[in-house]
Amino acid sequence: MTKKLRRWEHEGWVGVQNPAVLKARKAPTYFKVAKPGTAAREACKRVARLAKRAARSSTAASWDMTLPPDMALPGLSLQGNRQKTFYRGIREEKTKKLAPRASTERNLKAIRGAVSETFGRHVSDADVWTSVRARDFLPRPVQFLWRSVHNAHKIGPYWTHIPECEERAICQDCGVLEDLDHILVRCESPGRELIWVAARTLWLERETVWPEVSLGTILGCGLAEFRDGNRGTDQGARRLYRILMSESAYLIWRLRNERVIDWDGVPASVEEIENKFKFVVNQRLQMDKVLANRPHKGKQPALPSKLVLETWSGILDHGQSLPADWLREPRVLVGKRAFPPGTPCRQSDNQGIG
Repeated sequence: MTKKLRRWEHEGWVGVQNPAVLKARKAPTYFKVAKPGTAAREACKRVARLAKRAARSSTAASWDMTLPPDMALPGLSLQGNRQKTFYRGIREEKTKKLAPRASTERNLKAIRGAVSETFGRHVSDADVWTSVRARDFLPRPVQFLWRSVHNAHKIGPYWTHIPECEERAICQDCGVLEDLDHILVRCESPGRELIWVAARTLWLERETVWPEVSLGTILGCGLAEFRDGNRGTDQGARRLYRILMSESAYLIWRLRNERVIDWDGVPASVEEIENKFKFVVNQRLQMDKVLANRPHKGKQPALPSKLVLETWSGILDHGQSLPADWLREPRVLVGKRAFPPGTPCRQSDNQGIG
């Protein structure tokens, strides 16, 4: 409103949400800072509390964002704009003409319902797409989540329409249609069950409740919210949950592909599954340590050290003997054992890929 308005006008409002609402304000708008201790400052605080309460409400809000007839947006200027802006504008115009995909709409509905039921948040489709690109996710899990929401993986129903390939649509372990919900949540393959047991075990080392695992909570893990003792957002718990859910789901997908494509249905051993899970989690830990100790553009670290400490403290091996700031300690790993003693599995430890 105060700094970007002229640039937005020049770029034809490309990439700006609800441009008509911003452009419809014809009269000059002035902002005045409310001084501390005044009635205006208290009114601002009350408005902020109401806004936060509305944002966290589980009730959907309906707003009419129809473009007024006299507020036509003519387009972007051909002079002085970047090629990136033109490409983005072309994509926006093409997207408006695309019909919604039924499978994508079903997944978005499942995500919204799961987030509302599990975390008490009402979210929009735009929130879902933004959460998939959260900074806490690595690139490959981001690609996996994005394709999963779009139901773009070549599994299950994809093969039922191809002659002589119908058997590929059936899970070799369970004998049912192999869609993404089956692979990540219901499959009897030991890889899926053991990975979620490992993620739950690590989570319960510092938290008391492990949210229910469903396709909606997996694809919507970037929308999870956890509260600290002061009823504020627990940034460390939220980031740890994002890491565990995204990395676990992507690892289950990789194990499934190895089992089905590379090893003719032979599952990995328990030791291999456990080692892969521990490697993935400890790799994220080491990456966080490097980013917290590496200056970004000569100023602040690429990742705040406080956030890294809040994320991993509580699940580290020999955590009680580590200093409060363990970021420069040479050997810091997640707990020795990912699976609790007596974890059930369908195969012996020496039966698998060797």
